[in-house]
Amino acid sequence: MNRISKHLLTVVVAVVTITGCIYAGRTEYNDDVLSGMSAEKYQYIHDSLGCRASQEDVVKEYIANQKYYDSRIY
Repeated sequence: MNRISKHLLTVVVAVVTITGCIYAGRTEYNDDVLSGMSAEKYQYIHDSLGCRASQEDVVKEYIANQKYYDSRIY
């Protein structure tokens, strides 16, 4: 391998590693938020967002309006 190939390979490996760490951290954050949420609260938020809402969408909505959702009785 020449010098340019080695540097390019190093950059690609670094980018893939950083991307993987960011994805894993975000997934763990979403799981932590969802595990602290009741099933009824999750279902209410999911239904209000629509049937195509992902877990990440539910987490974003919950964090944006956490006081409101925590004050409701489900």
